[in-house]
Amino acid sequence: MCRPFGQEAVRTSPIYRAGSDRLAREGCTVLAIDHHGCGDSPGELETQTLDGWVGDSIAAHAQLLADAPGKPIHWFGMGIGATVLAQAALIAEPAPRCVVLWEPVIDGSRYMARLIASHREDLCREMGRPWNQLLALGEAEPVLPGSVLGFTLGAGLFAEVERLKALPLAALSARGIRVVLAVAPAERDGLAGDLPPQVTLHSIESPINWMSTVALGTAIVPQEIPRTLLGTL
Repeated sequence: MCRPFGQEAVRTSPIYRAGSDRLAREGCTVLAIDHHGCGDSPGELETQTLDGWVGDSIAAHAQLLADAPGKPIHWFGMGIGATVLAQAALIAEPAPRCVVLWEPVIDGSRYMARLIASHREDLCREMGRPWNQLLALGEAEPVLPGSVLGFTLGAGLFAEVERLKALPLAALSARGIRVVLAVAPAERDGLAGDLPPQVTLHSIESPINWMSTVALGTAIVPQEIPRTLLGTL
């Protein structure tokens, strides 16, 4: 189980706790990881790259194979964590049986625009003023690479994320990996006609902006996530 980036990782942490506990009760061996520079893992966030996180995911896969020999391996990731897993699954040996990609980052430029917009919106909400007034009072425009929502996106990671334009769904399907792709309706319409046979599309009808402080006031363990995970077993 791989986490998303920054505030999304903080605000989805209950999902990972609840999901891990539920799967463990079903008899699964569960490994939830923080990539280098994130959460409780060592390293500075500003020096991390997607390629480095892919390597972390491959190392976690090897550890899980050692901990649960002979068992089928399933992967789950949210946000940028899902995107990292999609790339890692192309080279993992043996390949995971199933990869659940929950709201993956598909278009990197759009994702970074959302980060900047959420940064502005959270500051406006906290200060009780519109953005133009905050600028007049000396607040700086958020820029990338740089710090947004309290987390630093370094130049290397920025460049890799900016290049993201699609998920390698056909290549994953060619490896025989079952993919569950969970997206909001805005993303669904552009995907439905091009899905390979091994890919199941799950529509998230009530998406939550995990970048926003508003997410802290929700029931933040959507039951569709553990149901989907259990449905892949």
